[in-house]
Amino acid sequence: MNIEKIIKVHDNPQKLIEFIKAITLKDRKIKIMNVCGSHEHTITFSGMRSVLPENIELVPGPGCPVCVCSESDIINAINLSKRDDTILVTYGDMLRVPTKIGSIRTEGKNYKMVSAPHEIIKIAKENPDKHIVFFSIGFETTTAPTAALIEMDLPENVSILTAQKLTPEIMELLVKDSEVGVDAFVAPGHVSAIVGAKAWKKFPEKYKIPTVVAGFEPENLLLAIAVILLQIKENQCELKNVYKGVAKEEGNKKALQLIYKYFQKADVNWRGIGYIPESGLEFKEKYNHLNTKKIFNLPEIKEEKILGCICDRIILGKAYPDECKLFGTVCTPRNPKGPCMVSLEGACNIWYKAGRK
Repeated sequence: MNIEKIIKVHDNPQKLIEFIKAITLKDRKIKIMNVCGSHEHTITFSGMRSVLPENIELVPGPGCPVCVCSESDIINAINLSKRDDTILVTYGDMLRVPTKIGSIRTEGKNYKMVSAPHEIIKIAKENPDKHIVFFSIGFETTTAPTAALIEMDLPENVSILTAQKLTPEIMELLVKDSEVGVDAFVAPGHVSAIVGAKAWKKFPEKYKIPTVVAGFEPENLLLAIAVILLQIKENQCELKNVYKGVAKEEGNKKALQLIYKYFQKADVNWRGIGYIPESGLEFKEKYNHLNTKKIFNLPEIKEEKILGCICDRIILGKAYPDECKLFGTVCTPRNPKGPCMVSLEGACNIWYKAGRK
């Protein structure tokens, strides 16, 4: 059996499941982490875990950008929205993320929701007497449109509150954490479309962890799992890409050039995790006239853990949502206590809506 033979049945879920069962090493547990909320959505709603051998553990990782946005950034956003001269603009999910003082929706005043960054230009032109603050959150996938926004004819009354995170750096932190114990990664397809499949080479080469870039259909994820298991069985450790139609080796060069034209790597705070070296993006000094943090001299606000919430452990792949005492009882999508219950990419939200409560 070889990878080429598996790939030939890439669109046949039943055949892929048979391959997986045939190559599984039954004498050991194998923990495969997906680092994408959309992957977790597919895995959970398709019932994929139920058809795999019991020793194969599919664990969700930090694939939800809303979940890892620091409490400090959200509280600063809330406070900015309370200013009479300011309008805060951000994505819908961010409005409901809880903090120790509430959410943007419950405690904010002047705020608007957008589905894409370019909508901010219209808001700014309609409100020339207001300072428009774009609360820009996300991984590389949403950072590219933010950089493209800056490249446009951006009105002078717009600034950007950055909360952008980098995926490879958080994955490297997980590799070094013995409690997580990751055996392999399913690398995020959307992020790979920007950074390129080559961004994950260090995991098989440096850390000896098989890594496969995958898309979002159940059969593509099953293919990725089969390729991972075959590598483990044959003592191989390589980077493979089963999402080549979208994720190229070099990624989107134009998007990357644009991102690093305006931003540079920085030590940033991940909610529930803390500061991780060079794991996020902040404005280069020459563009501080666009930097909300500099314009308003925003403070760093000490984070407080939510009593009973284990979102930090869930994000790191150290616990599953249903291990949280709040899950499905006092913490639900209608009344989220922790950030993992808010977004459609949050593991708790996914598990709750899939009926795993």
